[in-house]
Amino acid sequence: MRCRSVGVFLFVTACLFMAAASPAELSAQNMNGPARLREGLSHFRDRRYREAVASFRSIIADSQESFPEAEGRPEAHYWTARSYLALNMLDDAERALEYFLASYSAHPLYPDALYHKGRLLLLQDEPENAILALGDFVARYPAHELVANALFWVGESLYSLGQLDDAARVFEKVRKEYPASFRVSEAGYRLSLIEFKKRENELLRLLKWSHEETLRVTEEFERREKAYEQAISVYQRRLSAAGPPAPGAEAREEADLAGLYRDLENRRKLLEAKAEALAVKEALLEAMSRQLNQQE
Repeated sequence: MRCRSVGVFLFVTACLFMAAASPAELSAQNMNGPARLREGLSHFRDRRYREAVASFRSIIADSQESFPEAEGRPEAHYWTARSYLALNMLDDAERALEYFLASYSAHPLYPDALYHKGRLLLLQDEPENAILALGDFVARYPAHELVANALFWVGESLYSLGQLDDAARVFEKVRKEYPASFRVSEAGYRLSLIEFKKRENELLRLLKWSHEETLRVTEEFERREKAYEQAISVYQRRLSAAGPPAPGAEAREEADLAGLYRDLENRRKLLEAKAEALAVKEALLEAMSRQLNQQE
């Protein structure tokens, strides 16, 4: 009677456990490694990245004895990293990717992992290291199908660093040497942005120069204006203090005074011309900025 009670208890416990487990968990428990790998890849293709991670990690969680490498453990590590990348979980992606690179250097997916390491570094805002990693990938696997992509991301890294000429050369290389790549149109777009950026930088340089020149001219004008006012004041005092002017002296003094006024007026016109040039440059800069914003 006691044995029967124990048997009933175990049966009920098993039923409760099966009821608590989700259908996906029961399915994973009943699938072998290759089937779970196919399931994870299907989730990844459907952009169900969290489900993909669950499938891949269930493979990784199995012991080495019950799930040998030939049945997908290396692939599970690689696709776990890819799934974390797609989810923008960069720290988790880095750990999974570094483990794969350190453990499976002879695996066929190793070059792809090197490429994605470069992408990851760019996403982690490390453009210098991204350039090194992607450059290493291109140098080691020049015939790989991802070379055009790698070069594009090198260009993006250079662009983010403000090295516009170098970035333009890389984007041009993508356009000329890999015309079948889908990155060609993106590289062309980036080349247009670089051209706009260079023009914007030139306008900024001219604007800075114009502003500095205007300040210099303004200061010079104010200095000369003060000197002219002092000279006029001296002339006026001399005229009031002196007796009747010598023949022709008054005409000469009036001519000198008129010359000072003309010089002052010329300086005023130069200042106005500089101000108009500054306004034109500012308008050009604003127009260029609007155009760049529309392009982006």
